[in-house]
This record gives sequence, structure tokens and C-alpha cells, in this order.
Amino acid sequence: MFRILLLSIMSGLLLAMPARADNREYLVRNYVDRIVINSLDEPERHEPYFSEAQLLNDFSRAFVEAYVEALKAAKRRGQVTLFDMDAMTGDPNRCPMGLVELVDRTRADTRNMIDVRFTTPACEGPARQHRLMFILVPADSSATRYQIDDVLRPRDNGGWFSLQAWLERQARAGATD
Repeated sequence: MFRILLLSIMSGLLLAMPARADNREYLVRNYVDRIVINSLDEPERHEPYFSEAQLLNDFSRAFVEAYVEALKAAKRRGQVTLFDMDAMTGDPNRCPMGLVELVDRTRADTRNMIDVRFTTPACEGPARQHRLMFILVPADSSATRYQIDDVLRPRDNGGWFSLQAWLERQARAGATD
């Protein structure tokens, strides 16, 4: 009788524990860690953002299509690299970054968004903050696995820079060459 009671209590506790609903924060945290490592500008520690496995698993179909088309256009133009600065942050200086905050901004009336804020120490000029907004979409109908659909960062003029839109513009520029 005691065993049954103990098993019932343990089962109830397990069911009452919050389940990990999805992989959104885990996915973004992995890219945040890469951004911090890559900001150190130590080539032997560099971690790619867009490897084959990452593109196939971590990014949405729309993002991957934009990336592939931009890459093909860059090849046609004879470029040696697609990005001349950090692809995620847009930082050309590669100053070391520290994570300030990672917040899920998703609401019922918004897209799936995770807001990330970094701080850059006084490397070349005064200390500054970088902000990224990761836009995520469900990878399949289960809505438990998400993929990155876009990475936004604020522009100096008040708008938002969209990495996916930039890739699409690069692809179109290659089509008109």
C-alpha cells in the first residue's frame, strides 16, 4: 500500500513539473554562444553560423533558400566571401561581446521572437550595446521544434535590418549582373 501511495505521489510530482515546451531558447542560446566566441576574433576558436548541418536543421526553408541564392549570386560576381563583417551582429570590428540579456518576447499576437542584448566593451570607441531579435518558426506541425527564420538588428535610423531580406537583395543583385 505504501508503495502505491509513494508511486502516486511521485507520478503527480512528475506531471506537475513544467515540460520543456520547445527548443526556441536552446536554439537561440547556441547561436548566442557562437556570437560571443566569434567576437573574440580568434580564428582557431571560430564557430560557423551556416554550416551544412546548421542550415538543414536550425534555419527555416525560406532562410536557407535566400542564403543559397545569395551565395550563388556572390559566386557569379566572383566574390571570395558573402559577408565582410559578422553575419549575425554586423560588427566589423570583432570586439569581444558579453551577453546581457535573452528574453522571449513572443505573445499571442506576435511572431515567435527572442530578444538578445550584448554589450561590447570600449574596444574601438565607447562601450556599446548590440541587440538582435531572432524570429522563429515551427519546423513541423508539432510546434515543439523551431527554426530560425530571420535575425533582425536595429538600424541607426530607427528601422530594423533583416538578415533574410539582405540575403534576398544580394541574390537579386546577382541576377541583374
